[in-house]
Amino acid sequence: MIVILNQIEADLAKTVGQERHNQNQKNGTSSSAQSKVQNDINGFGAELAVAKILNCWPDLSIGPHRRGFDLTYTYKQQKIRIDVKSTKMNPGYLMAKPWRKVEDCDVYVHVSGTNPRYVIHGWAWAKELISPVNLSDMGFGESYHMEPSQLREFNLHA
Repeated sequence: MIVILNQIEADLAKTVGQERHNQNQKNGTSSSAQSKVQNDINGFGAELAVAKILNCWPDLSIGPHRRGFDLTYTYKQQKIRIDVKSTKMNPGYLMAKPWRKVEDCDVYVHVSGTNPRYVIHGWAWAKELISPVNLSDMGFGESYHMEPSQLREFNLHA
């Protein structure tokens, strides 16, 4: 599913991404990924793209959050905690750090792209991704990963 942010949404992604990047730098937050402002812009843009499709509100907070998910979506009167994982690689892999726990969120959504164009490749339940069979080193350190062909279709009518 392709999602193209409009100009206001793309500008919001730039603003929130830049501020998150600045806050992370001030906090000394380290990441195994190279710290570039564009990574934070694209990461929030991916969150915004998923929120736009689900018609829910994205998390606009700037400070660090350690709750394990990016947004919540209510489906059949149940709150679903979603962690959006983004990459500029197309299609790339759905990946999560090895310290993640099944309880951190309910669903992982795999998105690729750069602001303002994103592709939602699919999703997996946390218990599907966070499993020993998916833990390996693909050249970036050990992580959980799934290929796009292993993911569920992003379908709003499921």
